[in-house]
Amino acid sequence: MICYLYEAPKYFFFASDLPQLLYYSHFPAIVISLVVGFFVLLNGPKKLTNRLLFLITVLFSLWVLLSLISWTNTSASLISFIWPFFGVIKTILTILCVYFIYTFLNKGEDVSSAVKTVFLLLLAPVLIFAPTDLSIKGFDLVNCDAFAYEVMYFKYYYTTISYIAIFWIFTLLIKAYKKADGDFKKQIILMGTGMELFLFMFVTFIFIVTYYTNIGVLADSRLEMYGLFGQVAFMVILSILIVKFKTFQTSLISAKALVIALLLLIASQLTFADNASSVVLTILTLLLTTVTGLFLIKSVEKEIKQKSELQKITTQLELANRRLKEVDQLKSEFVSIASHQLRSPLTAIRGYASMVLEESYGKIPDKARIAIKRIEDSSKLMALGIEDYLNVSRIESGNMKYVLSDFNLKNETEKICDDLRTEAMEQGLVLIFRTDLKSKGIVNADIGKTVQIVQNLIQNSIKYTVKGSIKVLVRDDVVRKKIHVDIEDTGIGMSSETLEKIFQKFERASNANSVNVSGTGLGLYVAIKMAEAMNGDISAHSEGDGKGSRFTFTLNLAM
Repeated sequence: MICYLYEAPKYFFFASDLPQLLYYSHFPAIVISLVVGFFVLLNGPKKLTNRLLFLITVLFSLWVLLSLISWTNTSASLISFIWPFFGVIKTILTILCVYFIYTFLNKGEDVSSAVKTVFLLLLAPVLIFAPTDLSIKGFDLVNCDAFAYEVMYFKYYYTTISYIAIFWIFTLLIKAYKKADGDFKKQIILMGTGMELFLFMFVTFIFIVTYYTNIGVLADSRLEMYGLFGQVAFMVILSILIVKFKTFQTSLISAKALVIALLLLIASQLTFADNASSVVLTILTLLLTTVTGLFLIKSVEKEIKQKSELQKITTQLELANRRLKEVDQLKSEFVSIASHQLRSPLTAIRGYASMVLEESYGKIPDKARIAIKRIEDSSKLMALGIEDYLNVSRIESGNMKYVLSDFNLKNETEKICDDLRTEAMEQGLVLIFRTDLKSKGIVNADIGKTVQIVQNLIQNSIKYTVKGSIKVLVRDDVVRKKIHVDIEDTGIGMSSETLEKIFQKFERASNANSVNVSGTGLGLYVAIKMAEAMNGDISAHSEGDGKGSRFTFTLNLAM
């Protein structure tokens, strides 16, 4: 130590005959801590986690500053005054670290009153006894230190509190890590490593060194300087957390802080450079780091700007998407209302046209019969189209009802084929029904919806087949507990592009109009939605235009 036998320091801190590591360990630790602490606080002054980190950096910097004063000054009264503060600051600092970890793990939430009470109870003895002779009972006026006069019970107490804090933090981190997932686990590992490294080095180095200095094993406590590098490592880890995981949400600020910290570390090497070569190399390194740092800051600033713009675009898209959903909902409601209003008069038109054709109102001429038949057929097609619109509206609004029951799919499919065979024959087509079943063909589904699906698929094949046949095959797979209805035709077929979109709303094969112009493009969409709602599926297959198509309707067997 330096005492009154030596010259007073210049500018309060700079003196000769000091360990070379002194300024390198103290000045960067103070500045780096304060830079990171201030940047974090400025970014979120109302956030508890940010305020606690700022207090930790301020208290640590205060401890280091007092340590520097005790090394460089020759005033016994000043050094004797600040000596008791070392234990007080260290205790408050370690308790604040526990408090900080609590809030970090709880995403900014404060601790309970009970935990705060424990903090105060642990701190109280230090605050009470620090100004008394139970802390320091004397002072060495020759060497300007109080190592020989420190009360070890007091020193043991606040050091024990520090180790309790280290263990406490470790326990909190382990518990939180087990419950966390994703990136937060990585953040816990980094934060835990940085905090525990900082506290362990700060507490252990200083306690061991001052203890051995106290009992005379060491001439002075210069080895305690190595304990200060734990805080620098912690600040670097914090910078990684901020840049990589947006902890404290200070990306650009932390990049600047990291660059400043690196520059200070390099510049501080000038304090113990002992030759011209070392000075030149340090200055060159400093310049190179400055240039690289500026590029880093600009790069981060550009990234943040791009992310900000992307966030704005994302928000606008979310609003637009929400509006589109609202419009789609209004459209579905309109279609539903309009369809209901149209269905009633169409039903009347079909009914009266049918009665006229049956000559319920008297004999009609043949020419009139042809016209009325066209009215009946057109109203029937319109009614089917309206039913498709209504089904789409029900599906999209979630109002489609399904009544599940057990029934024989093979029997129902055969009945449909029998009903539609006349329609196929009128167009010169052969409708063939076959089965290949190992089970009874029982399914648990909505029988009405199932019949509607099979009818839709067979009628599609009739509509889009000019000549040839439609083959309907009911087969099962008892191992996978599936039953399939294959509808294969020799019709117009489909291209690969059509196959990809055929089950979408208002989509029809590109060559569909060449055969039939009455389709709405909704039948297959309604069919597959009904099938999926009953845990089934529909797939489409074709080797290309003009090569026929095969649709397969699949349901689960009820076994």
